[in-house]
Amino acid sequence: MYTLTIKLLSPTMLMSGQGDVNTDSTIIHDRYGIPYIPAKRVRGVLYESALEVAEMMELSKLDAFTIEDVNILFNRSTDDQLVEDNPKLAISNLTIADYDTVANDIAALQSDKNLNKIFTKDRILGEYTSMRYYTSIVKKSGTACEGTLHNSRVLNRNLEFKGHITIDDMTDTERLILSCAVRNLTGIGGKRNRGFGRIECTIDDKVFDLETLGGKLWNK
Repeated sequence: MYTLTIKLLSPTMLMSGQGDVNTDSTIIHDRYGIPYIPAKRVRGVLYESALEVAEMMELSKLDAFTIEDVNILFNRSTDDQLVEDNPKLAISNLTIADYDTVANDIAALQSDKNLNKIFTKDRILGEYTSMRYYTSIVKKSGTACEGTLHNSRVLNRNLEFKGHITIDDMTDTERLILSCAVRNLTGIGGKRNRGFGRIECTIDDKVFDLETLGGKLWNK
């Protein structure tokens, strides 16, 4: 088991697909209002990152690993569908530092009749997030289009999320795939082409260091 860390280098739109009376789109969070990154999202972006590296290697005539190797590790078929067998790669949700302690403290505050109106879920979420507002502009006049104003909640820059990643009977090839996927991963969430969702992803163990694994490939 290894520790996977994602640090947000810019505001990040990790949307839940839901909103409320005040917010058109909100961030994924738990029942206390603490944001987290779901394991499924992490697995998805790592898979995309690993595929990207495999495609670059194929174009560069390098054979460190192939697209098929990536699909096997991430439990995917050739048509990008999940395979029903038990996956080799297991990833947990990524949470803030000291999540259990923070969650227990907030739970106690929210269960206190004298404090629960102060430490609401929305206020807790507001400590980790901020709002962004958008509208469409009429090109000819430069004025806002009526009825197009909307808002989104985003995760604040510099937040760090940590979780666990495990590979059963990991081979050298699988270690290299994961190392390259982590190094190559630079974004998560929505509107990445507009500056949102820039991240730094790392694994805390030297066995995933690309220099140790033959990182000269990365610098070619």
